[in-house]
Amino acid sequence: MNHTDVIAFRERLSALVRSLQIAPQVAENQVLDRMALNFRKLLNFFAEDYAATEQAFLLPPQAQETQRLLCDLMAENLIVSQQNKLFREDIPAMLMAQCFTGILVQLAQTRGDPKVRHENSLACAKLFCEGVWPGKC
Repeated sequence: MNHTDVIAFRERLSALVRSLQIAPQVAENQVLDRMALNFRKLLNFFAEDYAATEQAFLLPPQAQETQRLLCDLMAENLIVSQQNKLFREDIPAMLMAQCFTGILVQLAQTRGDPKVRHENSLACAKLFCEGVWPGKC
């Protein structure tokens, strides 16, 4: 994969992430579904050309910059979602974006079939939106 291919990968990734912004008028009970869709679209993107994903997103020397790009773009999306009261504001958007990116880095390492990506997307959205603790505060 040459430098031009990496740039093209990043441009496609950027366009996709920008399209994932959750609309401010989305119903509260739809936020989890929208996050699952975000995870699924990104996992499908990474799976469609696994060789490019490896070179541009998972392996040095390109991975760090591409992961930072994803993190920065997700932080922008999450800031807007915080301003629209869709996500909590007591945790910085950048930290949430780092967690989101970390989840994707791990899951992108194995393509999985579409069914597995769908199931993983739902689980990740629940984890991201609801946490791991089943108790109530």
